[in-house]
Amino acid sequence: MSKIILFGRTMFFASVLTVMVTMTGCNKDVQTVTPALPGNEFLTTVELQLVNTANPSDAPLAISTQISPYTGTYQADSVYSNLALLNLKANSTYTGQVIILDETQTPFDTVSNEILARENYHLFFFQPSPIDSSNVIVSTTTTDIPIADWNIGVPPSDTTAGGVSDNEILITPTNLGLPLNLIVTRTDLDNNIPPMQIGLKDQYVTGAASTGILRVVLRHQPNAKNGTYPPGSTDLDITYAVKIQ
Repeated sequence: MSKIILFGRTMFFASVLTVMVTMTGCNKDVQTVTPALPGNEFLTTVELQLVNTANPSDAPLAISTQISPYTGTYQADSVYSNLALLNLKANSTYTGQVIILDETQTPFDTVSNEILARENYHLFFFQPSPIDSSNVIVSTTTTDIPIADWNIGVPPSDTTAGGVSDNEILITPTNLGLPLNLIVTRTDLDNNIPPMQIGLKDQYVTGAASTGILRVVLRHQPNAKNGTYPPGSTDLDITYAVKIQ
């Protein structure tokens, strides 16, 4: 918040014979100052923490980080995905949450708390792949990423922890394959009117045994959030390997 304060100045001059009072005022046009919109959050690590609703001891944790496991330092141009793998039980339901950290701070800064504080500016998307074309539904309440914004043509050497390509795959009548049987639904709401989803808390529902990837994108949408993917910019874009068995 910016405040504009107008100062007035009054000066008094006196002599033995006469008293002169001079008042000088300073008048300026008041200008409206629009606060700068908050920028993208800095982060190093993104965790997906899940718990099986039928078996709390089944609590998968997938971690993608830019903190080197060898030096313990932040690497701006590297992502360490050896722990970015979700092992899920078939035909199960999990509650999930996204934990975002800045591990360059001491103690670690929990950036997901900042995301929650600015919940009206943020929206997560979760894209399972491979996925049948009939199951790609883009709306203000689904987590699918528009196909035009999919990762297509990512070099094969750029793979997830499970050795699965980062590329999203669409299953069509002419491009046959087995889908990843996973549906992710956001379960939290922001303070917009009407409220819109956020995605820090979610539900994961698995089907039959399958493998693939889950791409997680956090969109940064100050004063532009409308439930869809396009507005704003990207805070994070991470791909996790998924194995359902």
